[in-house]
Amino acid sequence: MSSLHFLAILSPKPDRVARVQEIAESVSNYVKENEPGVLQYQWFRTGTEEKPKIVVWEQYADQAAVDIHKSSSKLAWLVETEEKESNMLEPIEVLPLEPFAGWAPQS
Repeated sequence: MSSLHFLAILSPKPDRVARVQEIAESVSNYVKENEPGVLQYQWFRTGTEEKPKIVVWEQYADQAAVDIHKSSSKLAWLVETEEKESNMLEPIEVLPLEPFAGWAPQS
C-alpha cells in the first residue's frame, strides 16, 4: 500500500501568525518524537501580510499512522488551544491528496 498524503490549510489572523508558528513548532516536535508512522510533516508560510496562510504537508506510512495522529493528545491540544485563543480567521481545512502524476524521492 502506498503512503497517504494530506494538505492542511490554515488562515491565521494577521496579528496571530507568530503564535501559530509557536504552536506549529510544538506540534511538529511532538510528531517527530512520538509518531514514527509520519513520513513528512512540514509547515509552510504563504499568502500576504494582510492575508496570511499556513499550509501543512503531511505524509503517513499507512492508515494506522493517520489514526494515531488524529487521536494524539498533541492534536487534541492544538484543537483546544485554537478554541481558547481563536488564532484563525476560518476553520482549518484538511484535504486528502491523491497523487496521479509526477515523482518524489524514494525513501
